[in-house]
Amino acid sequence: MKGKTYKDELIRIYCTQFKEVNLVQWKGLMAVLIGLLMVGLTVGSAAAISSPAQNPHAKVVVMKEFSTKLLVNTPTRQIFIFGDLLIDYKTNGNKATILIKNTTTDNMVDVVYITSTEIDNSYLLTVRDSSGANYSIKTPINIIAPGLRTKQLISKPLINKEPSTTIDYNTQQHYWWDGVYFVKGYMIRYPHPDYEYYGVEPWDTVSIKGNKLTHLHFSNAKSAFIIQVGPTALGAAIGAYFANVPGAIVGAIVGLAGGIAFGHYLLDEHGCLWIWFAWKWEYHWRWVPPGYVYEPVLKYLRIASYTLKNDYHLPNP
Repeated sequence: MKGKTYKDELIRIYCTQFKEVNLVQWKGLMAVLIGLLMVGLTVGSAAAISSPAQNPHAKVVVMKEFSTKLLVNTPTRQIFIFGDLLIDYKTNGNKATILIKNTTTDNMVDVVYITSTEIDNSYLLTVRDSSGANYSIKTPINIIAPGLRTKQLISKPLINKEPSTTIDYNTQQHYWWDGVYFVKGYMIRYPHPDYEYYGVEPWDTVSIKGNKLTHLHFSNAKSAFIIQVGPTALGAAIGAYFANVPGAIVGAIVGLAGGIAFGHYLLDEHGCLWIWFAWKWEYHWRWVPPGYVYEPVLKYLRIASYTLKNDYHLPNP
């Protein structure tokens, strides 16, 4: 078929089989048929690509604005109110204790213990809650050092733990992630649910239930309070109030702060903080009585643009 294309050869074969049909007519007809075949292949390829999971029925739940109040703020102790919880944080730099108490029922919710050991110019921090679960993190700074506050953390360079991507910063991208409608790009500090799509106001604290995760938005007032409070005490408050796994979230937030990513870097373009989490109750074996325990287990945690726990292997939004 030197000098001829595959299409010309097909036309020649068909014209030989049906000599009574004019060659010019067959060329036109075959061009149409081949064109339709190519369109069919293109459509088939597009149909094979799965569309992003969407959940148009995801509802925004506007949460009652819980109270926050800083009662004690010294280098070695912080006591504050976070909703119906009282958080009492004490540290001497080597050991820290966080007591979490329900002010409505007067019951102790949890006690979180943190130890810090200096090893080769780094610090090994071990977090343990009342269930006996341990979370160990190696950080370049001692997160439980007396007097350590957000100002000291945000004065250090930010370490971005996610690979950078090329984005056209003159446009915004809208897409579905975890069944929730997201936005990123121009004027958006980090990806989060679309304010306009869900009617979220910056002064409201809301939650959106996705396919797997809870998408939690703190109001700008509550976000400002969160930035004011130290990272370890904050982790206990979030874990006890929203996720029921304070020890795990303390451990994750200690790791985040150890990466020097704490502070105003966590706020979005409206001065609000977004958190994504998921937890479930599971049986686990422990080498301490009572052996098998049925307890909540943290499965996913993302704060702002930092994914700290991802047992679901979800891609970053």
